Amino acid sequence: MQFFRTQIFLEGSAKSQTLRLPHVFFTLWPWVRRLVCLGIVLLVLQTTLFLGYEHLLQETLEQRESLQENLHALYQESNTLNEQMSSYFSSEDLLYAKAGLQPLDHSVRAMGTGGEVLPEERFKRFISPSVALSSDAEESVEHLLNKVQKNQEAFKSLGNFMDRQRESWRFIPSISPSSGRYASAFGRRTHPVTGELGKMHYGVDISNVTWTPIYAAADGVVQIAQKSSSFGNYVALNHGNGFVTKYGHMERYIVQPGQFVSRYQIIGYMGNTGRSVGPHLHYEVWRDGNAVNPLAYILPNDHAIE
Repeated sequence: MQFFRTQIFLEGSAKSQTLRLPHVFFTLWPWVRRLVCLGIVLLVLQTTLFLGYEHLLQETLEQRESLQENLHALYQESNTLNEQMSSYFSSEDLLYAKAGLQPLDHSVRAMGTGGEVLPEERFKRFISPSVALSSDAEESVEHLLNKVQKNQEAFKSLGNFMDRQRESWRFIPSISPSSGRYASAFGRRTHPVTGELGKMHYGVDISNVTWTPIYAAADGVVQIAQKSSSFGNYVALNHGNGFVTKYGHMERYIVQPGQFVSRYQIIGYMGNTGRSVGPHLHYEVWRDGNAVNPLAYILPNDHAIE
């Protein structure tokens, strides 16, 4: 092997040092320099990547923590809304009861979504709290949406039923046909004109001054508008569904047979015509061909079925 000899002199000294280097050292030296440079570059690159990874990891952890907080807030809010839906269901039950309907089954309303969780899903939830919280929040929201949909369907059905009921209620007598004092009740009595004992009085008498307005007790069609020997000026309204109302002793009626009238519409004025001892309205309610006590079809405080 060939060697190179070199002598090294120290500055300010007479001494020297002889160094023998193999010839191959000078042959490999350029490659050694390249390897050293490459190592430095790789070290700088690795350091840069490590610092970047640490930064990205910190951002990811912060985003994950924020996501968990948002999921937890969503889960809590969905639970709160589920509790509020329970109070809405109570109000719905009350509406069904007022309408005379059977409330919906609570087990149907619950509409549980859940079901069996697959092993893979259980494993994901076990190793990742975020996945577990996300799944719970998703199930809670889906459960809530099902409840809302069921509630909307129930209220829509109830609304349709109430609309149909309201249409029928328009034709049911429910108000006092005039203002004044109730002078004679429904039932047997001594006739004030003929003096006949035990005479059946098929209505009620409402006394007031002449020309006091008389109103239709419900929507209907004028069946009779004529003068009668006993009732004087007399009107009968057919309301359908077996209901007929009769109004007697009018001073004047202002409707004609076949005319459609609505509740609260003036059909005439109180008078003293026919067999009468003073200005009053004789008012009758008939249902399915039988006279019934009109007071049963007069709501208090001047309310009406609407």
